[in-house]
Amino acid sequence: MATNYSVHDVAMQIVAGRSDSLVNGTLFRCIRGIQSKVDLIETPEALSALTKFIQNDVTSNAALRAVAQAAANTDGPSAASRSETVCLTIARVPSLLDSVVQRLEKDVDAVRLVNNLVANSEESAELFVRVRGSVQALKASTKKFKLHSFGVINHLSRSAGASEALMKHRFVEDVLYPALEVGDTNLSVEEEATIARGTLALANLTGTSSTKCPTANKFALKTIVKVLDHAVRGERLATITWLPPAVLFGLRNMTQNSANKRSLLECGLAPILTKLIDGWVMETGMPTLELAIESIANLCSDPDCIQPLWDAGIVRVLMSLEGGKRGESATVCSQAAGLVELLMERHIAVCLGQHRRLGANSQLMLLDDAVVFTILQFAFGPVSGIDRVSAHRQAFKKSQAS
Repeated sequence: MATNYSVHDVAMQIVAGRSDSLVNGTLFRCIRGIQSKVDLIETPEALSALTKFIQNDVTSNAALRAVAQAAANTDGPSAASRSETVCLTIARVPSLLDSVVQRLEKDVDAVRLVNNLVANSEESAELFVRVRGSVQALKASTKKFKLHSFGVINHLSRSAGASEALMKHRFVEDVLYPALEVGDTNLSVEEEATIARGTLALANLTGTSSTKCPTANKFALKTIVKVLDHAVRGERLATITWLPPAVLFGLRNMTQNSANKRSLLECGLAPILTKLIDGWVMETGMPTLELAIESIANLCSDPDCIQPLWDAGIVRVLMSLEGGKRGESATVCSQAAGLVELLMERHIAVCLGQHRRLGANSQLMLLDDAVVFTILQFAFGPVSGIDRVSAHRQAFKKSQAS
């Protein structure tokens, strides 16, 4: 059993030229938590030996599978920093990426390896696109290994240099648009994940302004919300460990489009953003929090989006960021405070109109019920199942009577 061996011991056998523990899957089974992955990259010459095995037709798949497992962040956001170190170390091994590129069109584990590297390290993404023929090989791999190749495209699209390479090779026109034209019925979970990855990549590659970022179909947006929910809860979907920043980066761009904003909120985005901010800790990473705040700011620019955010408890969790008690950056705290002020504008305006110090001079007190009802409806809005407007109206009439 794999538990009888340490990663270091097995890796040393591979360094010695023994391929049996690689081919029979012993190394793969030993690589599980983040510490085992750190142990592998810290074993002298282990990655160089694995590179040579990747170049050998007989051992190539087993070596690719093992290295891909090492590059995968299966521990979630808490291991983000160490996973980045592991992936960058792998990507910097001489000839390793060149050898992997040679296998992209015929071995799904080569695509998985690249996906894991660029998912966890932006510098790895830059290194990948510099390899001769890498982008062309990736484009060819989309015909056979769509799920994982679309993951690579999504992660590359978050890097400025890598996204330029994708645009130059017409990934938007030749790969993404055709793939996203499929119907939304009877799709497998893997096909749903592919659509989510493609839609996020398209949002990243087509810009962040409302005039550039396209309107996505409702099914794709619903799937992206589903993916983010799994990422926040730390659960896998379609065998993929989704990390919040990988989803939020594209989501931040998509919320520049007014139609996308409303559809995303209809699909249940607001409660998930609330849960994400409420459960954020330093180990989750500042980019996760920053992207979530930027997404909320984009949503807040549309008056129709204010009420769903309020109802989901966004104001409460934004207020919890005050003072940076959990290690939030000063920028995040400032942005959160500004959003709280924006989200509470209507409520504060109504409350000020009823403040006791205004007394008989309050113009709000002179309005008839119908006008007051309209004001309260605008300020507080109805919630499904509960007529909050009527409740506030009754409270207001009681205050007038007293």
